[in-house]
Amino acid sequence: MKRTHTLALLIALVCLCVSLTACSPKEVLKSAILKSTTALGLRQETTDEDEVDNLTYATAGGDVTFPETMDSTASKLVTEVDGDTMYVAFNGIQNRSTDYFVAGSDSLTVTGYATTESTNENFQTFKVALWELSEDKTATSYLIGSTTYYTTDGSCYQYNISGLTPGKRYKIYISYDSTRYYITGGLKVEGLGSEELTTIETENNVQ
Repeated sequence: MKRTHTLALLIALVCLCVSLTACSPKEVLKSAILKSTTALGLRQETTDEDEVDNLTYATAGGDVTFPETMDSTASKLVTEVDGDTMYVAFNGIQNRSTDYFVAGSDSLTVTGYATTESTNENFQTFKVALWELSEDKTATSYLIGSTTYYTTDGSCYQYNISGLTPGKRYKIYISYDSTRYYITGGLKVEGLGSEELTTIETENNVQ
């Protein structure tokens, strides 16, 4: 009964907010829901600035120089391992993932750069995240907290991703949120425990 009263109150508040404003219905509904759920104690109050601050951004620095033996334009995604470092070149992509590699320790240092033709301020970054292969090699899962944002201004940015398990297999997932434009660039991933890359198709695989 208490839940029914709460839902009724929420609906009433939404309707009231819509009737009292000349803003777009979509924005009104979004604002009303957020304010109502906050007032009812169903959501912790926050600001847009708080949400932005929760994102992890790579910092300026480092460099990415591909090995002479690597043809960085051979395909949409090209990888090569040299010692404990994996080099990744991507050409005109929106999202791609590497093959699996072995983690040498509990962290990796990822240096990356990219460019895009988009001038929209909302699409001036791309994301790098890690996915972990299960012990039985049948599924892959997102490494929580590993998503890092890299600026697409052509300069190198660097970040140390932690939380890995030494000896386990991971892959890098690169993504760009625009549905119209693409990114071209490269990564240097330092901290591999083996020069062997593994291609495995899994049920929950991210392409």
